[in-house]
Amino acid sequence: MLIDIHTHIQQHDPSEVDGMLQRAIDAGVSTIFAAGTTIEDSKRAIALAETYPNIYAGVGIHPADLEAPITTEDTNALDELATHDRVTVMSEIGIDHMPNSPDHHWQEEAFAAQIQIAKNHDLPIVFHVREHLDDLGRLDARTSALSILADLDAGQLGGAAHYFQGNYDYACKVLDLGFKISFAKPLLRSQELQDVAKRIPIDAIVLETDSYPQPFKKNRARWTEPKDTRQVAERVAQLKNIPLETLHNRFV
Repeated sequence: MLIDIHTHIQQHDPSEVDGMLQRAIDAGVSTIFAAGTTIEDSKRAIALAETYPNIYAGVGIHPADLEAPITTEDTNALDELATHDRVTVMSEIGIDHMPNSPDHHWQEEAFAAQIQIAKNHDLPIVFHVREHLDDLGRLDARTSALSILADLDAGQLGGAAHYFQGNYDYACKVLDLGFKISFAKPLLRSQELQDVAKRIPIDAIVLETDSYPQPFKKNRARWTEPKDTRQVAERVAQLKNIPLETLHNRFV
């Protein structure tokens, strides 16, 4: 069976969750992780994990959701949520340098603070990095994120680079820090990502869908769901020239 290590299934209408879970099971996806993006959203992820035995929760504040510098009140709330027995990962945290994203210094402070919470509770980190070229043509979100992870020795906790989009050199830097590469549906169409998947060890690969509500897709059947983890697994198996059943064993 397969694991979807990163979704936002708690953000869907509650009436949809049973159907999504059944479609996931039918596709061979046995376990799903729901990642929080704010304190309140993290609470919703925990509540869903309390309801469904095959869902586990992640807690965190997404860098794009910061409305001010992270506060002691915020970190205390997250630290308390991280003690819940259904919380198994610190997620979704990271660095986001898209246009109009929050202040970069706020993001760096929040990322470092949340890594410390993960260390307090020995939780792996699933981290977000979203890039936009700076004025000098540099991909500085990656540099910032990797530097913070290295400075705090976060790789000792394990975890993964969420929704990985990058080249082989960047993947190697992530692996060298002690993290895995998490592939999602972009792997189905990106030659660059397929090259990465071919070249890195199979044990360095995990899978996800990042499933969140997609009302911009008018056809509900086209929304990404945890069931689509199987599509990503099939592409990895094809690229690696190994049976899909091998992935089932490795990703459990």
